[in-house]
Amino acid sequence: MYSPVRDAGCDLYLNPEQRLQTAISLGKPDRIPCAPLIESYAGRRAGLSNYEFMYDYQKAEWAFDQLYRQYPLWDVMRSVYFVFHGPVQKVIGYMKPMMPGVDLPADSEYQMVEYEAMTRRDYYFILEAGYHAFLHRYWKRVHQVNSEQIEKANRLMKEILQGQIKNARARGQTFLYGGFTVLAPPTLSLMRSFEQFIRDMYQIPSTLERVLERMTEALIADAIASARETGIPRVFVGAARLTGQLISVPLFERFVWPYLKKTVLDLLAAGITPVLHLDSDWTTNLEYFLELPAGKVAIELDGTTDIFKAHQVLSGHTCIIGDVGAPLFTLGTPDQVQDYCRKLLQEIGGDGGFILGSGCHIPIQAKHENVDAFFQMMQ
Repeated sequence: MYSPVRDAGCDLYLNPEQRLQTAISLGKPDRIPCAPLIESYAGRRAGLSNYEFMYDYQKAEWAFDQLYRQYPLWDVMRSVYFVFHGPVQKVIGYMKPMMPGVDLPADSEYQMVEYEAMTRRDYYFILEAGYHAFLHRYWKRVHQVNSEQIEKANRLMKEILQGQIKNARARGQTFLYGGFTVLAPPTLSLMRSFEQFIRDMYQIPSTLERVLERMTEALIADAIASARETGIPRVFVGAARLTGQLISVPLFERFVWPYLKKTVLDLLAAGITPVLHLDSDWTTNLEYFLELPAGKVAIELDGTTDIFKAHQVLSGHTCIIGDVGAPLFTLGTPDQVQDYCRKLLQEIGGDGGFILGSGCHIPIQAKHENVDAFFQMMQ
């Protein structure tokens, strides 16, 4: 068994950044890094409404501080708050958001409205004018904002990311992401709606491929720029929906994998580690990741992919982050949470290249005793 706290065969007492880098490169650090994805739950635990948490960045940081003081073995700050902060999401979000205290009750979790916000005409605009020109046009249309508001929201997002990095380090943590992007295919599936994006695959495949190529180049450039600006050579890369769970192998191989692979390889060529956030069930697509360089990529699993199958396929090749899921945090018991953590630590953690985390976000309504049980596994 590989202890989550300390392994006798490893260098002792690495700092959080060294521990994280060791795990990503498939080594065995002094202990397994602890990297839950915590956002609104931290606010609720600290007694804040979700409106306060999502709209007041200083209060959000205070909530993160309170939780860290209870569990200082939480050494990897894994957060995308800087993207989903209310005043940012309401202006430059990929989808139309429903935010707590604005569109929903103050203690609600935020939601996204999926509809056909982008038409096929927009594809031709992207091909003519570029993705960035389209994006400004899209934000103005969807969020009813102007250029000044867009510039302000982009600046605010960058300021909050820098603030999160600074505050995480002050707490004694390392920050996982130096930037944020979502692959071109799922981005289009959000903007077009999933139904219309699937239609595009069948009805205008060549045009769609050209648009995906143009978008991918722009998204990669933005991710590289962000990582260089923050100084953290790792980027969150969102990849959801378009897996074997919902689309066929031929569609995946034509419209998803080439753009995922290019994104990964271009980021690596720039000295940046892709952290692939794999929402949805990727179990039947796991072997594709063997085409990527070993020891250079991390994947985050959300509890729907079979993490033990992922370990079987990718052990010694790809770092795995995960995957205590939302059902356990909200409906389970402390014993069930710890039993599952123990299984992860024993069956996956012992081989190195593993980071203990939640399966996507810890839900806002998670039971406090279950979150406590998760952290206590690191003690």
